[in-house]
Amino acid sequence: MSNILDIFVHSNDLRYLDKDRNDNERNLFSGWYKEQLYQYGIEVNYYSNNYSLSGHDSIYGEEPLQRYSSPVKVVLATTLNESAISLQQFGIVSDDEVGAFIHIDAFYSIFGDGSEPKAGDVFELEEYARHDRVGGRTSKMFEITERLDQDISEINPIMGHYIWSIKAKRFDNSFEPVLPLEGKIDQVQDDIFSGRLGDTDVKSPDKVYTDEIDDESKKVFDYRIYIDSDDTIYGDY
Repeated sequence: MSNILDIFVHSNDLRYLDKDRNDNERNLFSGWYKEQLYQYGIEVNYYSNNYSLSGHDSIYGEEPLQRYSSPVKVVLATTLNESAISLQQFGIVSDDEVGAFIHIDAFYSIFGDGSEPKAGDVFELEEYARHDRVGGRTSKMFEITERLDQDISEINPIMGHYIWSIKAKRFDNSFEPVLPLEGKIDQVQDDIFSGRLGDTDVKSPDKVYTDEIDDESKKVFDYRIYIDSDDTIYGDY
């Protein structure tokens, strides 16, 4: 059997995927990605998560004073799967998921050389909701959960590295500074409002719930009939 190197004797040692020789071809793909992502992408507000290990509290497992940077306009090509159905340990959950792409060089030009999208960063689909979303609704916000530079079946033709592939889930706002609230999400709250105490600019709309579970339970079995107190069926702790 002839040596495998003998195969290249009559082809001048040429391989299509030889990355020492296909710079021009990879540059062509890189330029094509830049053009496609910009032409068919949407403008988003991108909030960088400024979590730092120096501010990390080992007891709580978080940085109590962690903040987000002011929003920066970024163009992402997105594949939005609204009301995605997933099965979790607590049952079936319907939530939004989004895949997004941005050119690596474009990200460098905005955030600096060597910077990368990271889990915890948040982006707002501002242009998607701009001008014509109805009923007081505002832009949806998503938190990045994963970013990849390699997926040979999707983003690495001729083994080049051109773009970031990003996955994100709907962001559950917990009232961190800088991040805006989504309008008209109408989630159930434990109290008449939620947000940062004493900060009227960062709080949910006031909500009053008139139906009490204790009142409803008394229609089935009024525990107070059998005991001389204002106790409940759950006990008085």
